[in-house]
Amino acid sequence: MAAATDPALHQRTLDNGLSVLALPMPHSRSVTVGFYFGAGSRYERPEEAGISHLVEHCCFKGSPGWPTAPQISAAIEGVGGVLNAGTDREYTVYYAKVPAAHAEVAIDVLADIVLRPLIDAEELEKERSVILEELAMVEDNPGQLAEIVLDGLLWPGQALGRDIAGTPESVQAIPRDRTVAYRRDQYTPDNALLSIAGAIDPEQAFAMAERSVAVWEYGCAVGPETYAAPPSDSPRVRVQAKPSEQAHLVIGLPGLSARDEDRYALSVLTTVLGDGMSSRLFVSLREELGLAYDVHASASNLRDTGSLFVYLGVDPENALPALRAALDQLAGLRDGVPAAELHRVREYLKGRMLLNMEDTRAVSSWYGVQALLLNRTRSVDEIVERIEAVSPEQLADLAGRLIRDDALHLGVVGPFEAQEPFREALHL
Repeated sequence: MAAATDPALHQRTLDNGLSVLALPMPHSRSVTVGFYFGAGSRYERPEEAGISHLVEHCCFKGSPGWPTAPQISAAIEGVGGVLNAGTDREYTVYYAKVPAAHAEVAIDVLADIVLRPLIDAEELEKERSVILEELAMVEDNPGQLAEIVLDGLLWPGQALGRDIAGTPESVQAIPRDRTVAYRRDQYTPDNALLSIAGAIDPEQAFAMAERSVAVWEYGCAVGPETYAAPPSDSPRVRVQAKPSEQAHLVIGLPGLSARDEDRYALSVLTTVLGDGMSSRLFVSLREELGLAYDVHASASNLRDTGSLFVYLGVDPENALPALRAALDQLAGLRDGVPAAELHRVREYLKGRMLLNMEDTRAVSSWYGVQALLLNRTRSVDEIVERIEAVSPEQLADLAGRLIRDDALHLGVVGPFEAQEPFREALHL
């Protein structure tokens, strides 16, 4: 990893090649330990979609030091801590947050379950069934389903366009030996990072980490799938009929990668559009027009691509009026952001970041994700400087480049059969 410029960040590469970050927060009473791995849907072959998520589940089912799932949970919950994990497109994270006095327990438990999981055949089948139930839950969550529909439009035929958890067919087809091999190959020191934040001395953190990862057998990791621009004739609207009480619409546009310096301006632009009760979408569609209960905007910044999307949860009869109103608000960003609104949004973004960074879990994640995916870190103060530097001219230029009629995509889930009315709204 690139040398740190943040005085709050201490980093060390262990003898086996594992990068460890230590972030002392002396006034905190907790420690969060996060183990990050380059494993997620972007690393998977189509026929193995969901294997990263399956591995994550299996790691909680037993290890040499804690042979059963209840023993693993009790080791952390028994000291008042929290243990969890998550699989994303570009990484998998396991984390434990505990009172500072029990930091060593958290490091030991995490290292044992992720580096030396038993992956018992019977337990794997139980988790396979659990994941199939998880996938069935998505089918009953039309808002989440609409986002998956949009991903398929933005990134057709690519891992980014698939559900991170895979499909029932792919999950059922993954054998145990492949599950074991995938974890061994992707969970390697040079494809992992350990981030420790809270009331802990950096030297103690490094010593605990060195001891906990001493026994680690691993293979050779593969890199993520490279983004490819979709064909120009790819579908841009998809309606999935579902007899739901609400219609769920997600408007999407290609965005910016995590390495793009304009991502900070995009963060400001997205906040102006649809983050919070004073955002343009909320004020217009909910407060003034009464067309939606839930309406918001967000941006996703990945290694080499990204997206900007607007979500609408509305009465089916209001779907088209709400869509047109949201498109008007998107287009309005090209007209610029007044100075007073820009100042308010800057303060909102800065305040949310600063408040969030009082939590050891947030600090561990902030640095851990950056270091793993980008091979560098930026402090909150550095990000604040970049947000402060965003100008009205930069916002107008960015809006003009990103918010184009020929780039609009729309995923819809609700009691609809025809796509044509939605295509007409997008002028297709």
